[in-house]
Amino acid sequence: MRKTVLLIMICVLTFAGCAKKAPNQMTAEESMKTGMTYFKKGNYEKAVTYFENTLMEAETPEMAAKAQLFLADSYFLDKKYVEAIPAYELFLEIYGETEDANTAMLRLGLSHYAQIDTIDRDMSAAEGALNAFTKLRDKSPAFAREFELNKKIVELRSMLAERELYVAKFYFRIKEPDSAEGRLKYLISNYSDTASYDEALYMYANWLADKKGREAEAVKYYRKLIDERPNSKYVVDVVRELTSLLANITTQMEEKGEK
Repeated sequence: MRKTVLLIMICVLTFAGCAKKAPNQMTAEESMKTGMTYFKKGNYEKAVTYFENTLMEAETPEMAAKAQLFLADSYFLDKKYVEAIPAYELFLEIYGETEDANTAMLRLGLSHYAQIDTIDRDMSAAEGALNAFTKLRDKSPAFAREFELNKKIVELRSMLAERELYVAKFYFRIKEPDSAEGRLKYLISNYSDTASYDEALYMYANWLADKKGREAEAVKYYRKLIDERPNSKYVVDVVRELTSLLANITTQMEEKGEK
């Protein structure tokens, strides 16, 4: 009987000694090591718990920075982009001058990029991705070239311009021309490097041409399209519209002169 009790006690003590500590019972170093073990195995959900504890227990900026980056990376690699975004933003806010900042900015942009929807939906993800990629390109052109960020920037700018055009057409359709005008003017001012620019100029000039007292503005935008986009598919129509509009303006001036 005594041997049996002794054996049970040995087993219990052995199990207790081998049991893993809870994250909140670990030092920052222990927690970081355990988190990295789970991270390398691809168990990102489990790794997050230990990286969070490392952050709470960290006594040096270096340890905190490492934990914050791996926390963000765990969310990113687990495709939890909504959680990854603020984690990367916090890392960049505090440790934006470290050697890992470029990678963090890239993955911040990619986290936004992964959530982009069609142009008839909310485009805040596209705006977030464009902002991150543009900042990274301006800060580190070589790094941006390595990951071909210029292609993504062109893609995102085209997408956002297309969105502005889509919304402008919607406002015209529901008889809110002032809102449509605001969208077209914004597109013309900010997205002259996109395919939507030509159509925006043409649409805006046509609308102005039908507004009494704004014919001169219409002429300005028609000419802008001809000068800046001589190969545009709208040029032939623009020349016709411009000729007709100038003839009408001339007639109006003559009639005023007779009066």
